[in-house]
Amino acid sequence: MRSFSADNLNDLFMNLLKKILLYSVFLLLGVALFWMQYKNLDWPTLKHGLEVTNYWWIAVAILFGLLSHVSRAIRWKMLIKPLGYDPKVSNIFLSILVMYFTNLLVPRAGEVARCTILSKYEKIPASKLIGTMIVERIADTLTMLGLAVIILGINVSVFKRFLLLNPAVKDKMLTLLSITNILFALGAVALIIVIFFLVKPLKKTGMNEKIAKIKHGLKDGIKSIIMLENKWYFFAHTLFIFLMWLLMLYVVFLAYPPTRHLTIWEGMFTFLMGGLAMLAPVNGGVGAWHFMVSQSIFLYGINQVDGKIFALIAHSSTNLVFIIFGSVALILFPILNRKIKRKAHE
Repeated sequence: MRSFSADNLNDLFMNLLKKILLYSVFLLLGVALFWMQYKNLDWPTLKHGLEVTNYWWIAVAILFGLLSHVSRAIRWKMLIKPLGYDPKVSNIFLSILVMYFTNLLVPRAGEVARCTILSKYEKIPASKLIGTMIVERIADTLTMLGLAVIILGINVSVFKRFLLLNPAVKDKMLTLLSITNILFALGAVALIIVIFFLVKPLKKTGMNEKIAKIKHGLKDGIKSIIMLENKWYFFAHTLFIFLMWLLMLYVVFLAYPPTRHLTIWEGMFTFLMGGLAMLAPVNGGVGAWHFMVSQSIFLYGINQVDGKIFALIAHSSTNLVFIIFGSVALILFPILNRKIKRKAHE
């Protein structure tokens, strides 16, 4: 049985305290952004907006969201199989629901949560899952960048108007994309690659062992993409996932009367701007997503009040689904895997 000294307990407490403080800062930032966005919206106006919403379209949005998760589960299994494991799609699907649920509570923690819980129930080393997860994220990032170029190329004038109406956003983007920051980022990535892959540790420590596991995981992730039986099938799933996300937003346009006339093309620009807002280190993009989306549809003639109500309906319905289905997934995991656990003990 492992024993803890006073120093160990103190380190654990300090690490826990740092995490709590960090998450609290993220939460307060989200709450502050949300309050600034909605402080002038009165209840009767919001109530009317909720009453005229067609919730059948919200149900369709939920269906599109679940289809994207099923596709993501199948795609992740494609990366895991070349490593010699054959997890059930149902378990992968549940782990993805847990991921989104966890991200609402702790920004960026969902990826670790889905790898950890799938590792537990499918008996796959977490380091190998992390490698495939990183490959997944690279695929998503490259796809999002490609779509961003296409969408902004189609909507150059609209994007210029957005920046003109939101100078603070423009300043942040210019700062973020400055030559100095880009060169610094490239240099940092190059340094990490050199240290990570080329420099061998002189001593065996707990940290070095963790780095070694992550190295092996990344190699496994690269191996899984190289050994994919059908790379076009993987690419098709990636596009399908993004299409479902886009349709999730678009059908909420149809659900809310003031936005019902907006087209899928206008939905694409709004989808992209909402995606940029998710880069903010706040729980579930709270506040930041509402601002970017409401300001985007303002460019298409939707007044500020209706824009804010639309953003609230779209964001709340999506995240309510994550909370409900994520909670159900946590309950179903041990129930659906009870037989497997029992066999392992026999």
